[in-house]
Amino acid sequence: MLIVAASARPWIESAEMAGFCVTAFDFFNDWDSSEQESQRQINSQPIPDVALSRIVCRLERFNDLTKQGNLELISKCDYAILAGGLENHPALIQALSSLVKILGPDALQHERLSDSVEILARLGKNGFLVPASSYRLGSMIRPGEWLKKSFQSSGGLGIQHATEGDVGLESTTHYYQKRVAGEDFSGVFVSVRQETGRSKTALLGWTRQLIGGRWCAAGEFRYCGSIGPLALDPYLQTKVEEIGRSVGEEYGIIGVWGIDFLVDGKDVIPVDFNIRLTASMEIFDFEKEESESPSQGIIELHFLACQGHLDVDQIRNPAELAGAALESRFGKTILFYDGVVPVQVTSNAHQNLVSQWRRLGELVLGGFGVADIPRVGDWIKPGQPICTILVKDEPGKVIESLKIASLKIRRSFVQMATAQ
Repeated sequence: MLIVAASARPWIESAEMAGFCVTAFDFFNDWDSSEQESQRQINSQPIPDVALSRIVCRLERFNDLTKQGNLELISKCDYAILAGGLENHPALIQALSSLVKILGPDALQHERLSDSVEILARLGKNGFLVPASSYRLGSMIRPGEWLKKSFQSSGGLGIQHATEGDVGLESTTHYYQKRVAGEDFSGVFVSVRQETGRSKTALLGWTRQLIGGRWCAAGEFRYCGSIGPLALDPYLQTKVEEIGRSVGEEYGIIGVWGIDFLVDGKDVIPVDFNIRLTASMEIFDFEKEESESPSQGIIELHFLACQGHLDVDQIRNPAELAGAALESRFGKTILFYDGVVPVQVTSNAHQNLVSQWRRLGELVLGGFGVADIPRVGDWIKPGQPICTILVKDEPGKVIESLKIASLKIRRSFVQMATAQ
């Protein structure tokens, strides 16, 4: 299985749980993503269930995939899963599809599905509540009430407040969306193409989105984590399912994908569409690792759906997947570096993070772990991620546990990394 993502670690783990050997490309090649390093012993104990065949390569940019050595690795893979960022490069997706079977939307679908203005307009015509969105800000619009979003970004990068200077301008790289009130959530869906050519879609689960968290030094609009699986109010669940089915069927989506929503009382409002695997989906592999039931992980579900071997009617009750039956919740947050100059990861800083590394199934109630650990010698620039923090706690305590763990890890990392 080939995996290409900005950060591939959670999808490597999910693919290995499904029984695949993995070749992965991402921008970090973190310590716990690589085969050799992840087989080291922690606290003198061998790490269980580590795949014997894993290749992880670091990219400087996605176009590096076309280098000869990388193409040779890609051509040896049977299937490919594209996540986090590559959907913004349809020409590259088209080139890769000549070497490996891509599981999910093709290049033309990704290009069409990148137009959130069109998708929202279609949903509005179908009777759903959507935020006003436009390719151009008219002269009668108050810019302070609108956001300027990039067509080709992910994780909240590229979102800005619209200004007076945007009025009257039409851009091929950005669009405008009116700000609406509500809390941030994410719905996870799976779609399977039927013999009729249309897709059938089911809701897999629901998570709270963490955006712009000061405790982890995220920018104002930047995605910085998730909490779940969460239960859904039955009325809202019906609305979420209807929106997912409408988009999935209209665009013929296959595989696992997501929609970001704002929820305000009884109003559920779609704002962004991620026709790929998303960072919040890792939460559902948390559930699989701790469950004794034969539930399927995200990569396995995506593979089966894309192959047409998944009966969405037989997927267990979405309310259960959304977390109604769980007594604990999982949380993840991306800890960003908030310094003003780049810092190099020292041996002490690295080892401190390694000592707190936990695989998903090892989390205990009230505890936390660290993942996506940088290597000794890596340079971390201001605004870049240091690591990911994972917690497991009672439903009302997860956010506070994330904040406490983030503060602890940031302080120790900065002290050790700057003591050079």
